[in-house]
Amino acid sequence: MKVLLTGGTGFLGRRIAAELAPRHELRLLVRPGSSRERFPAGVEFAAGDVTDRSSLVRAMEGCDAVVHAAALVKILAPSEQFDRINVGGLENVLAAAQESGSVQKIVHVSSFMALGPTEKGTGGELDESAEVGERSWINDYERTKATADRRARKAIADGVPLVVVYPGVIYGAGELTEGNIVVRHILDLIHRRLPALLGKPERRWNYVHVEDVARGVALALEKAQPGTRYVLGGENIRQDRFYELVGRATGAKIPSMRMPDAVAKMSGAMMKGWAKLTGGTPKLTPDLVEVYRHDWAYRSGRAESELGYTWRPLEQGLAETVSWLKESGAWR
Repeated sequence: MKVLLTGGTGFLGRRIAAELAPRHELRLLVRPGSSRERFPAGVEFAAGDVTDRSSLVRAMEGCDAVVHAAALVKILAPSEQFDRINVGGLENVLAAAQESGSVQKIVHVSSFMALGPTEKGTGGELDESAEVGERSWINDYERTKATADRRARKAIADGVPLVVVYPGVIYGAGELTEGNIVVRHILDLIHRRLPALLGKPERRWNYVHVEDVARGVALALEKAQPGTRYVLGGENIRQDRFYELVGRATGAKIPSMRMPDAVAKMSGAMMKGWAKLTGGTPKLTPDLVEVYRHDWAYRSGRAESELGYTWRPLEQGLAETVSWLKESGAWR
């Protein structure tokens, strides 16, 4: 199968590329200036951008399938940029695939945030059957991923050969981009850059290793029927247990204090304002504080039963991640 992958230079995208390259003819859409290094041998490159529909049409020439993993994952960026990439990018992929005449399947990589917080889910958990309606958006990333998901569901209803996957909170070895938020957080704990923790200890999040997600995307490409949707998650675990495991794996001293939400939001607003003035990346923002105020717990049962998807326990994944941090030098 000849496959076009968008977003292949990102944290998750590089793992998807490594997963697909050995068994498919893989072509990557890359923006001018993006690195083309450290990809498997035999990978093709096509210059373009998901915001440029004509470049997508050219890149899809002769392709049988598209894996659309490109997304804007930023702590601080203009709202219109999130819309242009996260919503407009999907629109362009769908239109280009239709125009290509050769694409028979599209896999759209969404996010757990598109499905929303899970406090009101059955058993406190949600799966891909969750409805995505209007709600009070935490940030532009959540809003645009949910908007793109609604567009994807409409495309499915219209008969587009589309499959949607929803990864959980991804962690693991790889690029220390803003999308690799868990590993960046672990490094902050290791180097004692955090005086206090956010949120309540009983909040549950769904942590999934990046390699498990990449394998799940490959399974969706190869096995999923058009029109299906799957959560690609891992272990639902309380935040106090998460920090216990991080402390055990790293030897880091975990802060015992938790910052009150009001104080955290005020601090986050100040950091965000300073970052806008200086062009930096804030460590804390009010919307990040809001994320920690919710449960994000999901079920991957459908992917497990229909695709053969599996995931590793968080304790195992953290141990592997810490080993990589030490070996790669990223620990320093």
